[in-house]
Parts: sequence; C-alpha cells; structure tokens
Amino acid sequence: MGLNDTFAYLTGVVAGKHPMAPKISPKKTWEGFIGGLVFASVGTALTFNYFLEREYWIGALAGLAGVLAATVGDLIESAIKRDLALKDMGSVLPGHGGMLDRIDSALITAPVFWLIIELLKRFG
Repeated sequence: MGLNDTFAYLTGVVAGKHPMAPKISPKKTWEGFIGGLVFASVGTALTFNYFLEREYWIGALAGLAGVLAATVGDLIESAIKRDLALKDMGSVLPGHGGMLDRIDSALITAPVFWLIIELLKRFG
C-alpha cells in the first residue's frame, strides 16, 4: 500500500497530533491514518474503475480494507520489535526499521486484496 504508507507518513508529519498506539508505535498518528486512508481509497477507487472496470465505490471499499490491513500489519511488526527490544529488524536499510518495515503492511494487505479480487471474480 504505497499510497497509504506515503500519505500516512506525510499527513502525520504535517498534521499529526494524536498518537494512535503510543506504546507500540509512538509516531503513528490518527491524522496520518486518516490521510493514508483518504489517498489510498481514492487511488484504489480510480484503479478499480479504470483498470478493473469496476465501480468506484468497490475500489474505495477495497482501499479501506487495504488501509486497515496495512495498519494492522505495521502495528503487529512494531509490537514485535517492542517485545524484542529492537529498534530495527535488520541492517539492510538502517534508520528505516529494517527490511521488514518496508514489507510489514504488505504481508497482511496482499492476502486481503487477493480475497477481494477472488470475490469480485466469482460474484461481481
């Protein structure tokens, strides 16, 4: 969820004031979550409409599901790092939480999107 991660970060940096889960991920804010949600939902709605020839609202709902899954994946990875008392999950990308930080949201989001696409193929 590139749009979600990018715009959640940017919105959080610019307007983030209310921590989402301060004990797990102190820099993740509700404002960032909403920013990521808006941009990812719009982007997914456009993608579903133009590339998959589906209604905008189906894409927007898929974007919502993707953002929720991505956020859960990110929080799970952050909780694991906290439990293990680690700052980074590796040294390949120092200062970025490690390689797992780059894919944590995708680990949960990919199966969610696979399910959405399968449901659309069978019922939509």
